[in-house]
Amino acid sequence: MGSSLDLVASFSHDSTRFAFQASVAQKNNVDIYPLNENKDYVVNSSLVSHIDYETNDMKVSDVIFFGWCSELVDTQSLNAKRKLDEDEEHGESTGLRYENFFVNGFPDGRIVVYSSNGKDIVNIIKNKKQVLGADTDESNIWILDSDKVVKKLQYNNSKPIKTFTLVDGKDDEIIHFQVLHQNGVLLVCIISEQVLYIVDPSKRRPSTKYRFEVVGAVTCEFSPDGKYLLIADLQKLTAYDLTDDSKPVQSWSVQVEKLKFFNDLIFALTTDGKMSIFKISEESKICTINVNQNLEIIDFAPINNMQQVLISWLNVNEPNFEPISLKEITSKELITINEGKESKPDEADQKQPEEDEDENQEENEPEAQDEKEKTETKVNKRVSKSDQAKISNVLLSHLESDSTEILDDLVSESWTEPEIKKFIVTKVNSMEHLSRIFSTISEAITQNPWNEQDLLPLWLKWLLTLKSGDLNSIKDKHTKKNVKHLKSALRSSEEILPVLLGIQGRLEMLRRQVKLREDLVELTMQDQEGEDDEVEVIEHSNVINNPLQDQTSSVGNHEQDSIVYANGESDEFVDASEYKD
Repeated sequence: MGSSLDLVASFSHDSTRFAFQASVAQKNNVDIYPLNENKDYVVNSSLVSHIDYETNDMKVSDVIFFGWCSELVDTQSLNAKRKLDEDEEHGESTGLRYENFFVNGFPDGRIVVYSSNGKDIVNIIKNKKQVLGADTDESNIWILDSDKVVKKLQYNNSKPIKTFTLVDGKDDEIIHFQVLHQNGVLLVCIISEQVLYIVDPSKRRPSTKYRFEVVGAVTCEFSPDGKYLLIADLQKLTAYDLTDDSKPVQSWSVQVEKLKFFNDLIFALTTDGKMSIFKISEESKICTINVNQNLEIIDFAPINNMQQVLISWLNVNEPNFEPISLKEITSKELITINEGKESKPDEADQKQPEEDEDENQEENEPEAQDEKEKTETKVNKRVSKSDQAKISNVLLSHLESDSTEILDDLVSESWTEPEIKKFIVTKVNSMEHLSRIFSTISEAITQNPWNEQDLLPLWLKWLLTLKSGDLNSIKDKHTKKNVKHLKSALRSSEEILPVLLGIQGRLEMLRRQVKLREDLVELTMQDQEGEDDEVEVIEHSNVINNPLQDQTSSVGNHEQDSIVYANGESDEFVDASEYKD
């Protein structure tokens, strides 16, 4: 899976490892979960390992491809002193087993290979040209670079095993690259905006074996017998009969994100976080798999020896795993994972006291709660690859025609920070397009620097970071004028921000003092319940009208109440209405 999505979710080939990160824009690490069928795929948090990208001066948000390589190794030939991970202790100590390696592809040409637990870097492959796409097959890594050269590499070797240049599709803009298998033969798939090519690299001179004109293709997959090819585009999934002049024989209206054949069943992970299962002989889907409470399925992997499909679904920013047998899938039209459960029992028990406390606090802080929900929504935002490709193409067309809808395209919810960076690097190649984007963003921010729209600042940030040299070379008077106005607007906002923050802090302190005094009075009344002593209650008006009371003053009689209230104000107060530029 690529990192064009803000979420990373990837099973290893043997389904014993799972790489996960809920928000690559917020966190610079990836978690590796060890999976064990003997433990029903329930993972102890102490066994989860973490890859810290910052340690090696890398950013997980820059990665364009995540995948796994695997190699069959003889455990008897390994170093006897090697200590296996705790999660591998259940495996066989002798014989053959698979060793997994986590592969990361960076757009600058680096391919970084980690060990199965992510603790060590096994290899770093440096390609001279920019990497457009990558995929893995057993112990091999296949990449496509900006010169339209396809390379086959071994995970532990920097020299390519095979190299060839594309003939068909060389001049096209490639949007997807993957490897396929047809009757045991490895093929390479290249998808452009209009055409899908399948190339046979086994020959001395690789040639195009299949060519399909499909607009907006997303991914494809061969049937196990090699007779059918399934192609998913932005709107539908279509099966083509390769034995009958590649004619379409079946089509289903579904937006697919990931596609796999398992026996004669077609498993499709859709953009709404559900799974649809089809058969080529059936017009309608035979089963739908979803998660209770509208939670999302994020990845799946067939387990051939168990005749099961292992499904990963997102639960409170953590992955959960559920195996489902093929027998259950073929016997039910609807399967709901986690049915009848509202949350994880252990999590509910541990967090119940905190939730009770938070509820009381949130009742008194509706604005803070609204802001928290907005932030969580942005962090957990998951946008499909098809939506991202669509908005990217729309923005490009509007830039070509100098449309008035460029601003609407820039603030579309389909954008994520990694996708913004990718678009600027790969698509904004002309000074004309750069000038139009920058002018649109600068004018919008200049008009309202305090706008809560968070995408425009991201666009501006990465334009200035990645295209600063090109922006400086623009001689257009209109662009220079926009830069001048933008600087003025941002300077004014920068100067007044500390004042507003100071006022906000003082008001917050006063509000908390009021709450504290109310709580203390309530406690005093409870302690003196049943006694004849009177308790003097502080009125709200006195608290608000006298915020700068003496630090030695107290509630009621100082002799009875020894609590001293500190002055919440600083020595100097600046009134916002009196502030001058």
